Amino acid sequence: MAISLEASWPSIDAYIATFDAEIAKGGLLVRGASVGNPPAGAEVSLSLKIGSDQPLTISARIAAVIPGVGVAVMFDAAAKQTLESLKAPPLDAEVLTAEPESSAPAAEEEAPEEKQRIGPLSERMKTMTVNEKMQLALTGTRDERQAILRDTNKSLHLFVFKNPRIGLDEVAAAAKAPNTSPDALKMIAEHREWGSNAGICASLVRNPKTPMPLAMRAIEKVSVTDLRAIAKGGARDALVQAARKKIA
Repeated sequence: MAISLEASWPSIDAYIATFDAEIAKGGLLVRGASVGNPPAGAEVSLSLKIGSDQPLTISARIAAVIPGVGVAVMFDAAAKQTLESLKAPPLDAEVLTAEPESSAPAAEEEAPEEKQRIGPLSERMKTMTVNEKMQLALTGTRDERQAILRDTNKSLHLFVFKNPRIGLDEVAAAAKAPNTSPDALKMIAEHREWGSNAGICASLVRNPKTPMPLAMRAIEKVSVTDLRAIAKGGARDALVQAARKKIA
């Protein structure tokens, strides 16, 4: 059965902002989407709608399914070119119904595996596309995961926590780091194991980027020692007050 996804934007300006932040780098996080558990690389039919314009349907491939967040998809060069054409008002309806010419990658493009093996990590990261970084986050080593968490594209953070080799110490460090994306912090907080760990919960409470509803739930699992420290002013005001009430 074909997998279908839908994404929409209220205006062309909103679409352009998403294009520059995500699509231009080769991928898109379809927030709120749910498709079960298909394998990475599975083909999907993606319907895109901008304002009141006619929807455009293109082919994409699944990069990762992130429960509670959405589905990340990646595009080939032809689909990306079609998507770029939407940044300008179409001349006629045909532009919006055009199909990508081909899903085959350019012959001269270097394989992601080659880019990952050759040269220092910092140099490799500079030449990798967003799709390659997604795959690196999902399958890479500890050093490669840490490099992804330092990347300026914070939408990549989610994929690090889908890596089956990630350690509890890495999760704890990410929960504490203020540069970890709010979406990634949400994934940590809602994880069955990580979200029940008292130390990780304390870090989530202290992290100013943790969404407040999640931080308020996390404070229920914090140890007495950390709770007392938070009550002295180690978090946002509402959390400090909540900690003081629990101690009292």
